[in-house]
Amino acid sequence: MTLEKLTLDELEALYREAPLGPLPAGCFSGRMLHMLGTPGARRPLVRAVDWLLFDAPRYGIDFERRRWWFLHPRLAAGHFEVTRGRSRWRETETLRLTYQRSRLPRPIRALLYDEVKPLSPSLCLGLGGIDAERGEGDHFFFALTTTP
Repeated sequence: MTLEKLTLDELEALYREAPLGPLPAGCFSGRMLHMLGTPGARRPLVRAVDWLLFDAPRYGIDFERRRWWFLHPRLAAGHFEVTRGRSRWRETETLRLTYQRSRLPRPIRALLYDEVKPLSPSLCLGLGGIDAERGEGDHFFFALTTTP
């Protein structure tokens, strides 16, 4: 499955309707798929920050170490905890990534929240954003694929 070719409506439907797979294992590379049109995502500063962190550079997630990485998997930061449960932003079950135990500065740590829906052992669909309700917190869809 190639998520990059799906429209925003198709990504929305896939995220809601796909069954939740098992917790991913290993290291994944990320790719931004679509910015959302939510009020929170339309703010110019939010768009700039989301582009700067999740569209311009190479990034991904190491599910073994439970960390995001930027530029190279060895440059990991943003330790997260994973829980299965109801999505904050969509009517579906998902993996929720929270950052309370991260060593990032508290103001940054308090803003972070993401969701990931495993579609197969090598592919996940994610919703990125901040720790806020639907419309404010959900900013973009991203794909995660296993790294070689």
